[in-house]
Amino acid sequence: MGNVYPGTGGSLAVSERPVPEGMDFSLPKVPWGYYAAAVVLGFDAFFSVGIPRLILFPLSAVLFLSLALKSAGTPMPAMMALIVYIPYAKAIAGNMGGFLPGLNYTTALMVIVIIGMYSRVQGTHVEPALPLEATFRRLVLLFCVFGAISVIHTDLVFAQWSVFKSIVDYKRWIDPFLVFFLFSYLVRTQKEAKTLIYLMAVSMVVVGIGSLYQHHVISGRSHRVRLKGIAGQANQMGAFYANYMFLILGFVWMKGLTFLKKSLFALGFWGCLLGLFATESRGDFLALVMGMLLFLFLRKKVLFFVAIAGIIFVSVNIQFLPSGLRNRIQHTVTHRDPYGFSGSSGQLDASARTRLALWQGAANMIMSHPVMGVGYKMFPEYIYQYVPHNEETDRLPLRHRDGHNAYLMIGAEMGVPALLLFLLLLLYMFRIMWRAYRASPDPYWKTVSVCGLCAVTSLVLTNLFGSRVISLVLAGYLWALLAILLKVPKWAEEGDPEEEPAA
Repeated sequence: MGNVYPGTGGSLAVSERPVPEGMDFSLPKVPWGYYAAAVVLGFDAFFSVGIPRLILFPLSAVLFLSLALKSAGTPMPAMMALIVYIPYAKAIAGNMGGFLPGLNYTTALMVIVIIGMYSRVQGTHVEPALPLEATFRRLVLLFCVFGAISVIHTDLVFAQWSVFKSIVDYKRWIDPFLVFFLFSYLVRTQKEAKTLIYLMAVSMVVVGIGSLYQHHVISGRSHRVRLKGIAGQANQMGAFYANYMFLILGFVWMKGLTFLKKSLFALGFWGCLLGLFATESRGDFLALVMGMLLFLFLRKKVLFFVAIAGIIFVSVNIQFLPSGLRNRIQHTVTHRDPYGFSGSSGQLDASARTRLALWQGAANMIMSHPVMGVGYKMFPEYIYQYVPHNEETDRLPLRHRDGHNAYLMIGAEMGVPALLLFLLLLLYMFRIMWRAYRASPDPYWKTVSVCGLCAVTSLVLTNLFGSRVISLVLAGYLWALLAILLKVPKWAEEGDPEEEPAA
């Protein structure tokens, strides 16, 4: 029999059913409540349905109490709920009616997962970590220590020190890393892993369909509007699409979905693509293109060369790009000559010049504070002191600005040692994905590993244009995927550990 999780409406057997011949995987059985939650969250986020606090607080309490009871014997129901919720952690923060600062849906779900974690640790044998998994855990933990030092540094030096405020600030910063640790210690079998990955893809399909609606609304407006989506900001929403679209692509690519379900996934992918275009983010579009090229190179080299030819064609025929993205690319360099003759001098647009000035200021900030940085969230407060001041930059909006570069932001706020550790973490991310790809003969895990490689590639590039990795919405799925794929070599060699008894 498959694993039966109490209160989830039945079996969560993922691959107890034999995989049909010629198929790469068999769809997991997911209780209908999780599909309903994904649809309701998407409807609320994309249609801006405001729930009064007098209703929100008791409703949230009832739902989370029910989930806690279901998760008493196993963390899997809470982990599935967390996966469905992660994309909406900003759009639907759920502050529990303002009852307590720092208490929101994310915190509540993680606490419930930890409750289930206790029951699992007590009731089963804890599998030893592989060397790479143990090393990566230590590196992530060390980076979390750097984060804690940065938060305390800010509260001690730049504000009246408050233990509670430090805890709340640090909790917000550490959320994506908590996802990694929880999934790293709690995911035991391929059945559980495949269920969670499938729910990631389903949630992305819902986001894609919601993005189709938002793209339609924006297209009907007479003035230019960039899509902000569930991330709340156009460039961050673009990074969200670029980082996660490969999850949908992986399921469309593999053999295992019926024609109807594959069409639904393809619709979600198309919606995410249109959404990315509507954000008009040049850097995120570049990240998606590079990720797609890597996917095709590893999965179908013929299509890779077709894609290269298509890129070359579009490069010399830019009119085929969507109008908003095309205008952004064309205006990257503006001509001082109003007629734009080829011999006329040109300059970068205001957005690009602002970023260059911010990056130069960030570099100056790092040189002035190389060890400790200026402190968590203090970059916007101090950046204007470090940017170059001249006639050109005086006309640019440089006060209280984000650095638009994760690497420089980490170096400026946390110091050079933290930046070097962060770069090492990125290298390990590539190693983890590549090792999973090479270790498993299973077509399912090979495709998922490629999707992970593409997501890391996209993350590395999107971080050049903004802070993407320390965000639950933008990186939560990636950290969960890392935790899962670290286990693939062991599954490939030894298979699943002995099943835990049904509760």
